[in-house]
Amino acid sequence: MRSLKVGYWPISKNLDAPGDRRRLVFWAKNRGHEIITDITQKVDVIVASENADFRSKIFSGTKTPIVFDLIDSYLCAKNPIDDLVRGSLKRLDSQISSGFQYFTNYIKEFCTISNIVVCSSPEQEIMIKEFNTNTHVILDSHEELPFAEIDLRNRTSRGQIKTILWEGQPATIPGISHIGSVLKSVANNNNLEFSFVTDKEYFRVLNKYFKGKTINLIQKVSGLNDDQFSVTKWSPKELILKSEASYFSIIPIDLTVPLIRFKPENRLLIMWRLGLPCLTSASPAYVRVAKKAGVNAICESPSQWRFKMQQLLDDPELAQTEALKGQAYVREHHSDSLLLKKWDEAIESAMSS
Repeated sequence: MRSLKVGYWPISKNLDAPGDRRRLVFWAKNRGHEIITDITQKVDVIVASENADFRSKIFSGTKTPIVFDLIDSYLCAKNPIDDLVRGSLKRLDSQISSGFQYFTNYIKEFCTISNIVVCSSPEQEIMIKEFNTNTHVILDSHEELPFAEIDLRNRTSRGQIKTILWEGQPATIPGISHIGSVLKSVANNNNLEFSFVTDKEYFRVLNKYFKGKTINLIQKVSGLNDDQFSVTKWSPKELILKSEASYFSIIPIDLTVPLIRFKPENRLLIMWRLGLPCLTSASPAYVRVAKKAGVNAICESPSQWRFKMQQLLDDPELAQTEALKGQAYVREHHSDSLLLKKWDEAIESAMSS
């Protein structure tokens, strides 16, 4: 493919959000394409993120191929009031230039007018195909994080504190509430502490309004004491350092929230890449990937969380085996070369449609 000028309506102005740098920016940088955020300029293809103004005249008046990079599962069924509030707030905030309607309706419309839609999981693809059959499933790149060679059997000595890692955005922290009592009980019985690598502050609405402190949210939903957990500001460097000091990781999520239930498997792949076994809730993506990788990672009830956490704590050989199985899966199914090839195919498909 020749070098392209790619018009991009990004998630973040500085292109530093994970949904920017791990996706289109990763592909363009590695393939030598130029990203232009002023999409009024002449470009070869336009890529629109979820933060685009779907009603912009730029989209309706162009013959340039449009790629919709739809990372999250906004098309899944949700509370209609929340859906309308999200759409209305985006309109009032001028993120969307016309109309007051359900946010999912904006998404459906834009899927229809786009040449192709890129999404993050097969589960999302099923929903999208109703509105655009030219879909491409592409996960995030995690090249900013190394494949760690960890021997968990030598990670801690008997009697030392063991650290359990949680990584992610504050919006997913409420998933801990379903197993808060389990975490507290296991921590009390095993000399544990939990390490949270995330943003120290967050916004409750549209990622820009009503700021809250993450430490207060963790205390509220988990019931953990101050001395049972720590919060570290997310960065690749800090995540690597904290993973090197951890014994295993957890991803409890609230499966009653469709937007979270249908998130892809990126967080699980990151934990495996960093050399840690990981226990997760039974979301469709996690169940699918755990089965393919042959790991016993899925917890469907508080009792399963308790049992499997204790099992890993008591059996370093099992923890090591689970971590190695996860890394083998990532190496085979999630290499940078595979991701770049998928982006090549998606962009070529848009430009030829």
